Amino acid sequence: MVKKYLIFVLFFIDVMGISADTSFPSKKITAYSQNSEYMLIVYPTAIPNNFFSYKYQRQRRRGMVKDTIIPCHAVLYHICNSDTVKLWDKPLINTDSPVYAIVANDGKSIITIDDWGRRGYQHTLVIYGENGELIEDFELKDISPFPLEHYVHTISSINWRENREDRENVKYLDKDRIEIHFIYRKGEDKIRVFNIKTREFEEP
Repeated sequence: MVKKYLIFVLFFIDVMGISADTSFPSKKITAYSQNSEYMLIVYPTAIPNNFFSYKYQRQRRRGMVKDTIIPCHAVLYHICNSDTVKLWDKPLINTDSPVYAIVANDGKSIITIDDWGRRGYQHTLVIYGENGELIEDFELKDISPFPLEHYVHTISSINWRENREDRENVKYLDKDRIEIHFIYRKGEDKIRVFNIKTREFEEP
């Protein structure tokens, strides 16, 4: 009976296009503009060891420990010759951290892609402005040219882009326009272009 149930579960997972996730801890991200004049460093949310334990919280209430959770945040620098000037340091809306980020050549916007461990759901594409202010926060369902059920799903994520370091699925075409490359599980793909200035998608 157990064997038959296991076979059924495996068959169901294969049919639905669901696979298991491999979970790795988030890490600091360093991203440069294409002209190398701007550098963005993204720091994931930092949680002290044993922060949620009863002992730690008791010691914290008594003032014995002062460490606390530091939310995910990003720092943007302007690189000019040998000088590196900090332009802003702002919190990001990600619970943990984005998966990766890109920077415009004029430093007036940055894009973060996906939420760590929840790709394709909340914060799929987030746009921040010149001073780190939030401009747009898209979920995949808001921007996808394909129905969500047509992508490969894992337990916690939707695989809407290729997970390859040598290929950028989201990139700047110029300082105001970004290209977003969507990968469909049957091998089909589509590209959409978003205009940051007008805050609209351009017609194909």
